[in-house]
Amino acid sequence: MTNSKNRTRVAIAAALLAASAVPAMAEGLYVGGSIAKPDWRGDNINGVSGDSSGTGLKLYGGYQFNPNFALEGSAFRLGKLSGNGGDAKADGVALDAVGMLPFATDWTALAKLGVASVKTRAGGDSDRSTIPKFGLGVQYNLSKTMAIRGEWERYRLDAFDQKSNTDQYSIGLNVSF
Repeated sequence: MTNSKNRTRVAIAAALLAASAVPAMAEGLYVGGSIAKPDWRGDNINGVSGDSSGTGLKLYGGYQFNPNFALEGSAFRLGKLSGNGGDAKADGVALDAVGMLPFATDWTALAKLGVASVKTRAGGDSDRSTIPKFGLGVQYNLSKTMAIRGEWERYRLDAFDQKSNTDQYSIGLNVSF
């Protein structure tokens, strides 16, 4: 057997041993909330253009099936776009598949892929659409039942016959039962 094959086997064994030693949040139900900074990337949403402002919010709950997978539902508000033409605002509900990868003691990387139902209001009108969303994040476990979560999520808005991206950067608290 060659030296490189031995090194590969030792590296795989060490990675598996390290992954099994990483504590994870308890499996089961969890809830959380976060506060966020929105970043509207649309140049013009139904006659409204300007700068992102306001505060984004999200309340969520889910079920963690194992250390690597959860389903999560949420209600969110994406702050607003303020400037010429007034304000544009969006809020809605979402369902996400959440991949979780514990990578160090008490740390977990998150990846999300989901769908959202969004109501966008701008220029005195409103529009409702179903859109894709995705995100990345990291979670630090304070205990077996409480964690701090930081996330970036992208909502692909489709309102008033226009497509635009809205990013949301958030920090929040996650509690499992």
